[in-house]
Parts: sequence; C-alpha cells; structure tokens
Amino acid sequence: MTEFIVGNSLRRWARQHQLLRALLWRLDYSVIWLLSKLAALLPADTASRLGRAMGKSIGPLLKKKTSIYRTNMQTAFPELDSGATDALIKRAWGQVGRVLLEYPHLSKILSQEERLQINIKEPIAAYSDPATPCVIVTAHQSNWEVVCSAMAKLGMPNASLYTPPSNPMLDRLLLNSRRALNSELLPREHGARLLMRALKNGQTAAMVMDRRIDGGKPIQFFGHSKPSTILPARLALKYGCALVPVQVERLVDAHFRVTFHPPVLPRNTDGDDNALAIDMIQQVHEQFEEWIRQRPDDWFCSKRIWPKGNIPHTEEAGGEADNDYYAA
Repeated sequence: MTEFIVGNSLRRWARQHQLLRALLWRLDYSVIWLLSKLAALLPADTASRLGRAMGKSIGPLLKKKTSIYRTNMQTAFPELDSGATDALIKRAWGQVGRVLLEYPHLSKILSQEERLQINIKEPIAAYSDPATPCVIVTAHQSNWEVVCSAMAKLGMPNASLYTPPSNPMLDRLLLNSRRALNSELLPREHGARLLMRALKNGQTAAMVMDRRIDGGKPIQFFGHSKPSTILPARLALKYGCALVPVQVERLVDAHFRVTFHPPVLPRNTDGDDNALAIDMIQQVHEQFEEWIRQRPDDWFCSKRIWPKGNIPHTEEAGGEADNDYYAA
C-alpha cells in the first residue's frame, strides 16, 4: 500500500538494483508493521472499520492496481457505467483495508464464538472425521483467510496454499499473524507436490483459486476465458476426495459466515480425468460468479484476471502487481 509514496517508476527501477529494492522492502514493511501494531491496539471491529476508511481513501491513489481493478470490474459487470464502476472500486478498496487491519485479530475471529458462523449445506465425512480429507476451494472474497479458521473450528487438519509476497520481511510478518489460522501454510511453488503429500497424510487441501494461472486450462469466467488451475479437481479425482467450494460472507465488521457448499461432481462421467477436472472447475467458477455478483464490493481483484487481448476493453490494465500482501 506504499505505491503512492514512491511511484511505480521507482519500483520498476528497483527490480534491477538490489540496494534500492531492499530499501523499498524496508519501507513497505515499516508501513505495514505500523498499521498492524495500530490495529492490534484496537478492538477487532474498530480495526476493521478503520481499515475500510483507509482503504477507500488510499486504494484509489494506487493507480496501477486501481487500473487493474477497473478492467476486471468492467469485464465482470459491463452493465455499469463509469461512475458506478468507480464507486464500486472505491468500496472494494475499503474491503481490502478491512482485511489488512484484521490480520492481527485472526485469533479472535477463531476463538470468539460469535465472530464465525459455519453453514454446512451438505454434510460429508471430512467435517466430522479428522482422518477423512477433502479438497477445499474458495475465492478472494470478504476475508478469505477465515476459511482456515472455519476448518480449524470443525477440527479438520488442513494444509493451504498461499502466495508469499516478494518482500520476505512482509512474508514473515503475515505468517506470524496467520499462525492463528491453525493451518499448515504451503508456498505455491511446488504446490501440487505439497498438496499431494498433505492429502496422503490425511490433511484437507485448500486453495484460493479465482485468479489467472498462466499456462492453466481455459475456463469461462463472467463470459470470458480465463487460464485456470485444475489442480484441485485433479487431486479430488486422484484421491477420491470431495471437492468443496467454500464461500465467505462478511456479516458486519469482523464477523463472518463461512458456507461449505455441496461437493462438486462431474456433470458427464464419460470423459477422461482431464475432461472431468475441467468440468468440475468450470462449475466452481460458476459458483464464484454467483457469489461475486451477490457481493461485488467484497471481491479482491487487484491482479489482472483475464489475459490481455481477451477482454473487450480498449484500455487494458498493466501487468501483475509486484507484491501480493493479501493472497492466501
């Protein structure tokens, strides 16, 4: 969130200059550390509201990421005019601010009964038998981190993929907060191997998977093809596990409802495993669309979702964000 302080051009230069990159990393860390310490001094709901106010004020100043937000929102909601899109983006930035200042309170969200409601649409063995794993998928909505808290509350041993920020100092800071999730966190590098190992050990495997994965399979998302991972479905098929989409809804401030939807099954069982997996992930994305349409403000999409040239807008956003402070 310090892009507005130093500008994108300086950050691009820092990619080729190690000393400057280290200085900017320390600047990023200092700002986020101070915000984290401030948030920890406040009640969880107050921190969440402060984060919303800060996000709505600061987020639109981050021109590169706001441009990406605009492209994604215009693609998902082409019926909105420019003013409505700008208002939506501002509200969405407010939700990002909430997530950031809720990190120091993740332990409270898990431990305080009233902060986390769990809704199970269709019971499966994994929710009551710790020795039976499943595969969990979710989207970057509300505060997606609390999916791990919900699994912990159900007594499900789990391992979740996360994307480490490029700044190792921030990675350590966020990992310290994420310890409260009671989840084994696995870096996305070598993610397939690590998740297979987790399933073999009886742990549920979890992924946040609404973003673009270059080299992935083409999946329709809001009417446009998005390269997407089919790894969760392949794992579910390989190990005979249920593939469960999980939705997070913010109720008020730092209070959430986590809904475990019915497992996704192939609509046509005649194809090979690859075809079955693509079908299952397409169904998952259709559910993501429904959730995002219900609560578009809660969708964190500051990275380009669709490849350039694959969307019907003349003004296209820039490349991927340099750091991902919030990715699970």
